[in-house]
Amino acid sequence: MTASRQAAPARRLIGVCVDDFGQHEGINDAAVDLAAGRRVSAISCLVDGPAWPSGARALRAHAAPVEAGLHLNFTEDVGQGACHRLPVLIARAYGRLLDPAQARAAIERQFDRFEDAMGRMPDFVDGHQHVHQLPVIRDLLVAAMDRRYGAVRPWLRATLPPDACRTSRLPRSTVAKAWLIGRLGAAPLRALARRHGYPQNNRLIGVYGFDLSEADYLLRVKTWLDCASDGDVLMCHPSLPWTGEDPLREARNREYRALSGPAFSALLASARVVVGPLKGRRTDL
Repeated sequence: MTASRQAAPARRLIGVCVDDFGQHEGINDAAVDLAAGRRVSAISCLVDGPAWPSGARALRAHAAPVEAGLHLNFTEDVGQGACHRLPVLIARAYGRLLDPAQARAAIERQFDRFEDAMGRMPDFVDGHQHVHQLPVIRDLLVAAMDRRYGAVRPWLRATLPPDACRTSRLPRSTVAKAWLIGRLGAAPLRALARRHGYPQNNRLIGVYGFDLSEADYLLRVKTWLDCASDGDVLMCHPSLPWTGEDPLREARNREYRALSGPAFSALLASARVVVGPLKGRRTDL
């Protein structure tokens, strides 16, 4: 068979997930708008955030299919207590210095807040600043889901970094950040998830330093999509303009413009990538 008559490469399905939903209204509005346009497939909910109640109402009223998950928080102080700066949390987790009773109560409270607002369990669970994979927290998290949900299994976000195809085309600083995130617990979380029967995404893409122009962000997205594997998750942090304090304001606004524009659709088509939900897919095998 000649090259011109060979079958086109199979389409790959990835999840595109908006993080930090509930932190403020700009993020909420961007997430709902992108979901309505089928640009994202998942929304990760910071249920202790001040905009969570209004965000939950918007999600319940949202007609387009989108997965809603719990964005487990131990680092963002929004008045709930039991938070640490990320370096302190990492040190305490690895030193086994976290109070298990306090950590368990924080996990249960956040599941309660999600379920009370949404009337159902989350489709998936991940962590704000990837805290769900840390020692102590990951074990308490899986134990809580076992108790609450029995045989039903939300998927757990894996933080395994991109493979060599992508890292060879990414700046060293980006590769290093993705590698570090994965080293903080991706392999132990994957082993724990498999022992307990929780599916996971394949790899995590979308890591960068929030320092790119809109055009450069789209170029980075092209690299991620061109080498994406079936079942990867592209995380993003978009927002519509918002007047409150947000250290990532400009980066969030740029991400929203990039993801909502025609260039993103063209990149998906060129890479033969489809955005869709991961629930029910055994993407960890």
